[in-house]
Amino acid sequence: MVPHSSATPAPRLALIGGRLERDNDALFRALGERCPGTMLVLSMASGYPEEVGAELVEDFREHGIDAEHLPLYHENREQSAFDPALVARLRSAGGVFFSGGDQARIVATLVQGGVETPALAAIRAFNAAGGLVAGTSAGAAMQSRHMILGGTSLHAVSRGVDAGGDGLQLGSGLGFFRHGIVDQHFLQRGRIGRLAVAAQHCGEALAFGVDENTALFVDGDEALVLGETGVVVLDLRSARAEADGALRDIRMSYLDSGDRFDLALRRALPAPDKRRVRVTRASFRRPAPVRRHAFGAYAVHDLLLRLIEGDPAFYRRDDASAVDTAYANRVRVELERLPRRSRALRARRNGEIRYSGLDFRLHLSRIALATPVTLSETTTVLRPDPSPDARLVLLGSAPMGWGAAGSAQLREHLRAPVGVLATASGEPDAMARRYLDWLAQQGIPAELIDVSLSNIERAGRDRALLARIGSMGSLLFTGGDQRRLTETLLHCAEATPVLHAVVSAYEHGTPLLAVVAAAAALADRMIAGGDSEDALRDGSSGDAGAEGIVVERGIGLLGHGLVDQNFLERHRLGRLLVACVAQRVRYGFGLCEGSGMVLHGGERVLRAFGDRGLVVAQLDPARARLGRNDWSPDGITLRVLEPGQAFHLDTAAGDSGHPSAAGAALLERVIADLASDLAAVRPGPTPAHDAAALVDALRGGAVH
Repeated sequence: MVPHSSATPAPRLALIGGRLERDNDALFRALGERCPGTMLVLSMASGYPEEVGAELVEDFREHGIDAEHLPLYHENREQSAFDPALVARLRSAGGVFFSGGDQARIVATLVQGGVETPALAAIRAFNAAGGLVAGTSAGAAMQSRHMILGGTSLHAVSRGVDAGGDGLQLGSGLGFFRHGIVDQHFLQRGRIGRLAVAAQHCGEALAFGVDENTALFVDGDEALVLGETGVVVLDLRSARAEADGALRDIRMSYLDSGDRFDLALRRALPAPDKRRVRVTRASFRRPAPVRRHAFGAYAVHDLLLRLIEGDPAFYRRDDASAVDTAYANRVRVELERLPRRSRALRARRNGEIRYSGLDFRLHLSRIALATPVTLSETTTVLRPDPSPDARLVLLGSAPMGWGAAGSAQLREHLRAPVGVLATASGEPDAMARRYLDWLAQQGIPAELIDVSLSNIERAGRDRALLARIGSMGSLLFTGGDQRRLTETLLHCAEATPVLHAVVSAYEHGTPLLAVVAAAAALADRMIAGGDSEDALRDGSSGDAGAEGIVVERGIGLLGHGLVDQNFLERHRLGRLLVACVAQRVRYGFGLCEGSGMVLHGGERVLRAFGDRGLVVAQLDPARARLGRNDWSPDGITLRVLEPGQAFHLDTAAGDSGHPSAAGAALLERVIADLASDLAAVRPGPTPAHDAAALVDALRGGAVH
């Protein structure tokens, strides 16, 4: 039930952390309950307001909520924000919903020349009378009085607030939410550092970080969390800002879906089904063995879950670090579980364990380094010692779309029965069924190995399931999201029993096949987000909130270089090169569609198979530089490894012979695509000259 009073209606808000999925029925239902009439969609934050508005209207109607798109845009703000007809519609709305995009566009549309427009006045009056103001992403960020405009967590802690754009950028929001400052995409983009710095700088006692596909619903002085993950609440009333830039003693709570927060008393109210986590033999008793970038996706969340599931008699603190190389600062994030203060809670819902962590302590610090260094955020988790019969098979696209020749070669690596793990997929049941049906069409017996992010803890205790993994003829990881795969198999920053079982099977000769995202995740490092244009424009970072591409810890079964997939059709040479140079690795492997590569046992020789082959980028890390302002293509060599050809990783020697016409055309195509991407992001005489030099150098250094 939605709280309400017979007295003055309480203002209602919904702050959604972005990536609102259509199948989030509970969240849409809560929006509908708070919207008695028509939901008016406002999409002025988007650069494509008409398209975004139409999509949101369709989403609302699909869930039984009457919705209408109001043509109040940033582009027409000088007329629309004063239009009497639009203003009248806002006064009579059942609710208003702000889309994602750029929060500054929302404020600039509704506040012009420093004066609030009639459109904003109508929304305020409507909200004061109990009407719902909702928004996702930018539409959530603008609801607080102070508004975060940009900047990453690493730069915020290392460089501080900087209106010029080098650190954290802040502005004025619209102030619908009066209880603190708000950030969104919170755990997914590692934003805890920037939220804490913003709150301290603005003098806010509370700060709220809303994760993706999750909402904080506000009804008067009570807040409710609903959605896929949760909301982080920072309480800075007892925090200390020190002269060296450190922020200490921030009270931090993680509220799960179903938890509430009393905004008047500033107190968390866990859901009724939450129970204290009891110490068992399985409790963690040491810091996380897998070290991550402090602001990687869900990095702090993983540390918190370890402490929640830890034995506080042995393990009460954990930390993660990151380095700002440009400013030569090492940033450290530390979490602490306090005796008799911190509360570690969990509940089991539909077979999934849900956590709440209340009143932990967060400390942020920075240390000036004598010389710039690059901090390694990746720990070797398991370095397998495979038998000669073992095979690691990485596929550049889903096998259902392969040609006849490539499919025939792929079948040689599929030993029955095939164990299918759809762990990387957001819809594992549907993905697994797709692969099981395909394998049945090939006449290959297969069965599901049910391992997902929601059941990984239970799977790790299931001895029968672990034994089945070892008994399979081959193991196949489907595509999906590489982060989901690493978060599952390295749950709470530790190699799970499931991962140990997979590696053990591989070591004893079981072929291990990985499709697209899963192929990328098996390397020591993986490209977790961003395209080639992002990479060429803004470079590479381990900070999940940074512009450019994000490179994160992988599972670590392939230690020879970075892997990228869907390589040809998605123009991924640019991002592969930038990532390899940034990570200082010797090789990058671009898996083309309908193709793959295989490593046999402990050999340091890879072989291409399929319809097209793969692109191998060989780099000299000491010479190659592809930074934003420091370009040097020296030390980069490209080659195409055609189906049936081998490449020796120790000597960088490939099979000799002249390339086929198809191989030469493939290499020319990926270089031409790189030239196109460079032209798109580096216009102007000097950058264009650099781009041309890079492309010419790659053409000159290309071998087959």
